[in-house]
This record gives sequence, C-alpha cells and structure tokens, in this order.
Amino acid sequence: MIIRLSSLGDVLLTFPALGPVAAATGATLAFLTREEWARLVRRHPSVDAVITLPPRGQKAEHAVSELIRYLSDEVKPEIILDWHGVPLSRYIVTHVPAYEKIRYEKYGVRRWLLAASGFDLLPRPTKLIPELYAKAAAKWGVKGPDWSFRVAEDEAVAGRLRRDYGLAAGMVALAPGARHAAKAWPAARWAALAQGLASAGHSLLLLGDEAERALCEEVAAGVEGAVNLAARVAVDEVPEALRGAALLVSNDSALNHLAPLVDVPCLALFGPTSPRFGFAPWGPRDRTIYLALPCSPCSKHGRRACWRARRYCMEDIEPAQVAAAARDMLGEA
Repeated sequence: MIIRLSSLGDVLLTFPALGPVAAATGATLAFLTREEWARLVRRHPSVDAVITLPPRGQKAEHAVSELIRYLSDEVKPEIILDWHGVPLSRYIVTHVPAYEKIRYEKYGVRRWLLAASGFDLLPRPTKLIPELYAKAAAKWGVKGPDWSFRVAEDEAVAGRLRRDYGLAAGMVALAPGARHAAKAWPAARWAALAQGLASAGHSLLLLGDEAERALCEEVAAGVEGAVNLAARVAVDEVPEALRGAALLVSNDSALNHLAPLVDVPCLALFGPTSPRFGFAPWGPRDRTIYLALPCSPCSKHGRRACWRARRYCMEDIEPAQVAAAARDMLGEA
C-alpha cells in the first residue's frame, strides 16, 4: 500500500515510481489518498485499488479511526510505503499492522536548512522526488522511476474538450496560479507574456482551479481566442486539457508535474523555492527559470511571505526573458 494523501502535484510525482514498485513486488497495489485526487489516481494502470480520506478541511469525525479499522481488518497490507511522511500518515502507519513499513527519505531537515540559512547539504546531483519515492522500494529491486510513463489518453474526454471549448493541438498553455501567493509570478507579467505570445501567432490555453479562475480571466483578457479552462474540467480531465499543447509555462505548481506525464515540455518559474528541492519538472525538454538570488530559496514550499520590500525573486523575472525561453523551446529562436 502506498500512502500519499496530498496535494495534486505530489500525487502526480508518484506516478513514475508506481509501475516499477508494482513490477518489483508483484503485489496488488493499493493507494491511499484524499478523495479529491482519487479519480486521477485511478487512471494509473498499476493501481489496483484507491482508498480515500475526506478532503482536507472537511469535517469527518472518526474518519481516521474508521480508516485504520478498514485497513487493518479488510485490506491487511503486507507492505506500507509512506510517501508522504507527515504526522497523519505516520499515525496511520503506526496503527495498521504490516510486515514491512518504510518511509521515504524526504530530506526535510536539509531542505529547511537550505531555505533558512543557505547551507546546501542536499545530494548532488539533485534527487528528484520520484527518485526518492523509488529509492524507498530499493530493497525489492526498484532501481528508479519509469521516466517514460505517460497517462493514457481518455479519447471521450479529449473529444468533448475539443467540441465544447475549441481545444486544439499546438496551443501554448499558461498556468499563472500557485497554491501559495509567494510562488506566483505577478499577474501583469503573465498578461504581458500572453499578449506577446498571441501577437506571435500562438493560441493560448489557461489552466487553473476555482481559486485561480479570476486570475486566468485577467491574464486572458484582450487575447483573442484564448481558451480559459480554469475550474471548468475535473481533476482527472486535466491531463486531456493539457495533452497536445506545444508548451506549458507555469509557476512552481502542480501542473509542472503533469506536463511530463502527457509529453508536453514545461517552462517552470521558481523564486522562493528552489529546483534543488527536487520538484522541478523532469522531462528531457523541460527548463526552469530561477534567479538564485542571495535570499533564495526562503521557503520549502512557498508558504512564507516575503520579508523584503518586494518579491525580487519573482518580480525580477522579466516577460521578455520568459518569452525568449518559450520561443526557443518552441523552435522559434
């Protein structure tokens, strides 16, 4: 049984490692996650069963105790891989019997040390998160993630998106949102990038969740033909929304980790967090823009508000710099 409760990007990061774990152990693979990610996890062919907890923040008295009872009495896992390593997942692991219980090495203290003091004791070369997940199963012969893994196309969903929204291959996708505000490139710069790409003849696709709908509308304003799918597709349909794009430009956010799974090159913008933490997109055509200022990184996940007069790490990334990298990735430089 795999435990990765949240969030979307972290769940997606498990996908390259799931196949090798299933193949090496020969076991039926159950995946424990939050309800909001279950439909997406079910799209992975190596997952035999998905077990859920209610969404974070939703009141569910006795949900954890009932889950532990169910896992102990019904699922009876022989192996538990805790790919989350937070107090809740550790509590569950402690109270569910299993022959093997293994927690992945997340280098939490080293990440904190880099963010807090600038001392970089993380492994070199950078270990990407799917590599750390796979390493937790090394005793069964797992040598690493399957970087070639792709989420299979849902032709029915893809057809509906083309029909209902005019989605077409070759669009440039923009994901201007971020779970934490400190990681977000300013909206005005996203808008300038969108205008420049549109002027160069590119059709634009905006992606995000409900909280990012207004932001996506602001970025798309005045761009003729831009398709805004923010909060218009279910989480398990997002792969079909992104699939076929010529490029994704995104903050350090979940869609970075989806792009390689649907064979879309990704240009990721980092600021208060660092690619050294292992969350950079891993596709062979992917790139990152990171200014590596003396004050960066300042946070492991981007939750911390900037203490400076302004967010230099994000605000000093110029639209022209991003546009030039995008043109080069699109073969137009």
